[in-house]
Amino acid sequence: MKKCERFLIIANELKDTDLKWSKYTDALIKGRGYTSMLHVGLDQNGLGEILDNTDVVIVMGGDGTMLRVSHTLNGRDIPVIGVNLGTVGFMTEVVVSEIDSMIDRLIAGDYEIENRMMLKGTVTHEVSGHETEWEKEEVAYALNDIVFARENALRLIAVRIYVNDNYFDTCEADGILIATPTGSTGYNLSAGGPIVKGDARLMVMTPISPYSLSRRSVIFGEEDKITLEIIRKRKDIECNGLVSFDGASTFKMELGSKVDIEVSPYTFSKVKLNDSSVYEILRKKLGV
Repeated sequence: MKKCERFLIIANELKDTDLKWSKYTDALIKGRGYTSMLHVGLDQNGLGEILDNTDVVIVMGGDGTMLRVSHTLNGRDIPVIGVNLGTVGFMTEVVVSEIDSMIDRLIAGDYEIENRMMLKGTVTHEVSGHETEWEKEEVAYALNDIVFARENALRLIAVRIYVNDNYFDTCEADGILIATPTGSTGYNLSAGGPIVKGDARLMVMTPISPYSLSRRSVIFGEEDKITLEIIRKRKDIECNGLVSFDGASTFKMELGSKVDIEVSPYTFSKVKLNDSSVYEILRKKLGV
């Protein structure tokens, strides 16, 4: 792989107390004669030009920080590696005791790239005007999942599901999530969905606390388009919901609102240093 000479360190100051490990990594890189920039927090102001002149991004935090950085990249094909300062850390590749080795291997080009699939969601709202109705569209992306959930904590929502513009099912639940393989070990797993190998290319649809005894996850191919539309199934149920992209971007959904979900043209380039298989990592992280 390409030898890394220009580094950007993005630090989560809540995870890295006093920026201890971020400053250590920054000094280590500069001490080896290479360029390093330390950016604290996820404010994107001024990051664009820096990212355009970066060989690799080092994220100091946890999986949540990695997710937010994937949004900050905004489609840029820059490899990212995470140093785990969080808890489980499925996406973070190394721990603090491995920082020196990580830098040496990045400089030497001794690493692999694993391209992770992302999702694109197009949210459409029907907006009533004085004389006509028109549609308003909003587009967002997700590395982990897109979650269509109820807004009222005490009410279910009814969601009509289409696949490739063909009716598929109607589900009453707390919500429905569409996960990538990367996101299969997150909310999807908590909702009873399957674990999927991270570099696979497919989508997992999992209902969240469905009003049924027979609801299960469904696997869709990367060529499919899934449409979720909020509907009124019962007169006493409110038609208000939320659709969230990795918990970063959230849009309100009302009767007539829908979201079209498909595989994004963007991917997330994750640096891979370890030879451990995904199944070995699962065994260590989850004790399976």
